[in-house]
Amino acid sequence: MASSFLFHGGPIVTMADGAPGAQALLTTGDRITFVGDLDAARAQAREVGAAPEEIDLAGRALLPGFIDPHLHPLPMMFFAANADLEDATSLAQVRASLDALEPRLTDAEWLIGVQFEAKRLPPAERLDRAVLDVWFPDRPALVYTRDGHAVIVNSAALAAAGVGEDVEAPPGGSLGRDARGRLDGIFYEAATGLPLGHMPGPDPARMFEASRACFAALAAGGVTSIGAMMQSDEEGPGGASARMESMVVQMVRDRMPQSIYAIVIGKTLDGVRAVIDSPLNDPAKRTRARAIKIFADGTFGSCTACMSEPYADKACTHGYMTLPDDEIYRRMEAAHLAGYQVCIHAIGDQGVANCVRLFERLLAEHPRDDHRHRIEHASIADPRMIARIARIGLQVCTQPLFIRSEKDWLPARLGPERTPHVYPFRDFLAAGIALAGSSDAPIERPDVIAAIDYAVNRGGFHPEQGVTPEQAVAMFTRNAAFIQFEEAEKGTLEAGKVADLVVLSASPLDVPPERIGQIAVLRTMIAGAFIQTDAAA
Repeated sequence: MASSFLFHGGPIVTMADGAPGAQALLTTGDRITFVGDLDAARAQAREVGAAPEEIDLAGRALLPGFIDPHLHPLPMMFFAANADLEDATSLAQVRASLDALEPRLTDAEWLIGVQFEAKRLPPAERLDRAVLDVWFPDRPALVYTRDGHAVIVNSAALAAAGVGEDVEAPPGGSLGRDARGRLDGIFYEAATGLPLGHMPGPDPARMFEASRACFAALAAGGVTSIGAMMQSDEEGPGGASARMESMVVQMVRDRMPQSIYAIVIGKTLDGVRAVIDSPLNDPAKRTRARAIKIFADGTFGSCTACMSEPYADKACTHGYMTLPDDEIYRRMEAAHLAGYQVCIHAIGDQGVANCVRLFERLLAEHPRDDHRHRIEHASIADPRMIARIARIGLQVCTQPLFIRSEKDWLPARLGPERTPHVYPFRDFLAAGIALAGSSDAPIERPDVIAAIDYAVNRGGFHPEQGVTPEQAVAMFTRNAAFIQFEEAEKGTLEAGKVADLVVLSASPLDVPPERIGQIAVLRTMIAGAFIQTDAAA
């Protein structure tokens, strides 16, 4: 007989619109079979012949499992297998982390650092080709910046990639040069492909070990479902070495308890069609594919997000679009006419405006009900732009933890007139947009509790755009399910839906807002089976 569990004794936060609170929730097999009164739940179990294990929540809270609709599985594994520089605040710390990794590498591997944030270094320190050459004169070394939109390499890596001083930046990218006009080793946006296209893959054993840790950590954080960004060609954060990302995900699928909504990055529809014809599009195995991803601009951190006015601290640049409008529209139109969902990365205000204008044209020329096309990030938008986004039915997938990473330096980068329109969560929701939250892992850690905290409290950064705790939880449950066309299966606790559940030490809806970040994830159930051991047991 299928396993069955009866939860009671604590807040059961169903997240269903208009639904009253429930005393009990019953699961049988992979489904929720009853939500409501405790005596009625026990009667229901007897009626179907179930003998559920009763779980007294003892005041703890039961919520729908969290959905992270925008993360990158292969980069997550890749980052976990290399040197994490996120906490480095000096060049000495950067070198120490790289030095610690080097003995673990095979002779063929490059030395890779990830999550490097230049703004954490003292003003007099700078990581570039010259520094890496002193440290590692012989082994190719490459460091990813924290936003994933730039890389820093040494001369050995340039030589291995066949990149000479006369190289020109490809469309949608740029190169750093020193005062003498010599390459400084920093490659931005599309130009990252110049070194990345020649970087050998990491040791498979280290990658597979990293995969186990990555997806166990997701489950430990209450994440039961993911929107997985997967490259199908050289376009994307992993460069040419990640073009077979969907095949890697298939190889490690047995280590991924989460259900998967596949979003394919690529220049043509060939990649998404290949995924649709693969095991990653099998609802019976909790996987489906129906979306494509397009990169339209860069990031605030690299000053490559396309802005209508120059950056306040770098008046020499507005950023730029990484693809011309006609190419973006060609990809949008092809995907739309094929019935796929279009997900476009746009961060800067001009980048968002350009994409919205193209969506307006697309939907005027080819109307389609319930398209649920998405803007990934939409990091800065004023009320007029938000009204246009809402008018044509676009969804927004945002990242609350970007605020934690950017709040200390973003005001100087954008200036006081623009920062009130950054991550305008409250305005999006007020306009009727089904705002979903995500991590963009590995760019941010997939810590949903911290993200809910930042959606509500924003770390003090323009708190007027904070949302209610209920709205914040909805961003990672009900709304996230909606933007993935999965609201009939998940996102709320209702009879008939998949038994994806999370037990928290307290409900975010019941504690003072300033204490949301202290809530702990205690247990995670995916499709009726517990994944994480109760931390309080």
